[in-house]
Amino acid sequence: MIKLLKYDLKRNATLLLGGMAILLLCEFVLLWSRATDEVKIVLSVLFFGAVSVIYFISSLRVFDYNISTVSRRLVPVGALSYVGASLLYGLLNSLVMTVIGAAFTAYMVVNLGGGFSWAGQIPVWAIVLIVVEYLFLLVYGFLTFYMTIALARSLVTKGVFWVGLLIFIVLTIVLSYVEEFLFGQDSSALFGSVDLQWSSQSGVLARELPGLLSAWQTWGSIVFEGLLCVAFLYVIKWCIEKKIEAR
Repeated sequence: MIKLLKYDLKRNATLLLGGMAILLLCEFVLLWSRATDEVKIVLSVLFFGAVSVIYFISSLRVFDYNISTVSRRLVPVGALSYVGASLLYGLLNSLVMTVIGAAFTAYMVVNLGGGFSWAGQIPVWAIVLIVVEYLFLLVYGFLTFYMTIALARSLVTKGVFWVGLLIFIVLTIVLSYVEEFLFGQDSSALFGSVDLQWSSQSGVLARELPGLLSAWQTWGSIVFEGLLCVAFLYVIKWCIEKKIEAR
């Protein structure tokens, strides 16, 4: 798996490093420019979004390349190693973009006269829960797309993109309906593992674990999505071993 990851990083080094260099250059130019803060924020979001999309598409193409080309399929690793290497590739890219985005956001907050005095009031367990949930959401999202690609590759040899798009739309609608029915929320709900509320009058950040109903909605949904991840891995493994022919 690590060998595959090294191959992927080396093969896409120009794209990854070039995208990061362009993004950082654009962000620094914005910070040093005389543009208004509003213009800086809008352009920064556009630059960040463009590079994020490029990185995301690269992550999906890496998985598709790994499972469908002869040169990768001849590497003596198990089917799940293709998933693991692609997943690590996507997570590394996502975390790099997260750090860059967080750094620019922090700078803009301070530059606009804000501060982070409230950050010291957030307990360690809340930060850990937020980070874990964020990583889980990334894994769940990537596996959803990987399974879509694997199913599309196993069903057709031409028009893979359109078949995959159809599978993804149907899958998203069905899973969202099931989660809404079972837990009262769909997979678009973010960071419900901890309840943080800021009072502008008292300047106190209230932090507490969610109530019983909220806990069922959040953790029930997370457990459900965790089981889906296992199912996705099984389907992907079956498609790679039984259905997808390397070209």
